Amino acid sequence: MSAVAHIKEYKTGRFFSDDYRGDMSWNGYENNVLLRNDGCDADGVPQFTDVAMALGADDDRDARGMAIADFDRDGDLDIVINHNPGDNDDLDRRGPTLLRNDLGNSRPWFTVDLVGTESNRDGVGAMVTLEATGHRQLRLATAGSGYASQSSSRLHFGLDAAEVVESLTVRWPSGKEEIYGPFEGRRSVRLTEGQGAELIDLTPSQRPLGGGVELEAEDRVGNA
Repeated sequence: MSAVAHIKEYKTGRFFSDDYRGDMSWNGYENNVLLRNDGCDADGVPQFTDVAMALGADDDRDARGMAIADFDRDGDLDIVINHNPGDNDDLDRRGPTLLRNDLGNSRPWFTVDLVGTESNRDGVGAMVTLEATGHRQLRLATAGSGYASQSSSRLHFGLDAAEVVESLTVRWPSGKEEIYGPFEGRRSVRLTEGQGAELIDLTPSQRPLGGGVELEAEDRVGNA
């Protein structure tokens, strides 16, 4: 039942009473889902399949915030989830979960860091358009991503089978528009407003952290 459609009844607290809820659980112990995008059907309707159980991502902890970043710096995006501990004293159920993606870098990718000069330092509000093999992708630099979480500000592009990025067009918040490229795929660049592009080496360090996940690396910058 929609609380918005029945707001007066919602305010009475009836929806939270034991008589109304019965055996339903509204908080905690619901399994997470992970939806695979299967594309559109013949009618153009997007189709998704829940693959959480098959991949071991169907956690039943009280998940709240989710952030996406390339934590192990291998070219694909990983997911970290934090939880509402409530009054739970089980430390294994309070800590965050890292879902490490070890398959997504099998195809070419490209990432972009933005540094504003006339615009704000992080380039928030910038629009970045990537063109490769006749296809165009758009990413918007934002300053927020979700409840109790913040995803990486690094912009990630999947290139399918393309090995070359033909061009990057950045429309900065200042109103300035700049075009960069071409670049090889499977690389990362830092674009500084009015100062050009620098290649970034994201090679992970060899020191494994918890669970064997390599989380530390230094950005070694060279000329693009």
